[in-house]
Amino acid sequence: MDWFQLHSKKVGWGAAAVLILAAGGWFYNQSQELKAQRAEKAYFEAQRSLASGNLPLAESDLKKMITRYDGTKSSVGGRLLLAQVLYDQGKVQEGVDELKKAEGKGGEFNASLHVVLASGLEQLGKHKEAGEHYEKAAQVARFDPDRERYEALAASAYLNGADTTKARVLWTKLGADSKGTVAGEARVRLGELDSSVQPAS
Repeated sequence: MDWFQLHSKKVGWGAAAVLILAAGGWFYNQSQELKAQRAEKAYFEAQRSLASGNLPLAESDLKKMITRYDGTKSSVGGRLLLAQVLYDQGKVQEGVDELKKAEGKGGEFNASLHVVLASGLEQLGKHKEAGEHYEKAAQVARFDPDRERYEALAASAYLNGADTTKARVLWTKLGADSKGTVAGEARVRLGELDSSVQPAS
């Protein structure tokens, strides 16, 4: 009697386990794909509520969509949209709190997430924290013009928070790039900083 005959039952169970695992993986992938499709549909339905001008309804639809489809790409987009809706209704802290829940999970939305979060923090007068998030957006930006714009926003936020040192570092860096999209603005801001610290004659 050969090895296979002696161990046929074990081999059979092993093969069955492999098939079950493969089937489980397939069903999981199908389930995740279906969830992502439903999340996307719910996201576009919430956008229609917003387009109609009904902010409370859009807020409600987005919150339901995020709760139901949390973890999907559309749920991150939904949080971004929800934050804007909340900002527009004067619920800035609530919008900021929503975005903080998505930190580190933004994927392709990471830059936008940091920018919208920074915008809310600026409205709350938290300029230093806003500057930090603009810089985080710059770090994950895919294109140089976006990176430069986010760094310029960070410099402005730091300046509004009375941190002229950080603002100067960023404006100096941006102004040194003659081909940069914000180089001209950076030089103007540096000139303003220099004139503001010169003693009166």
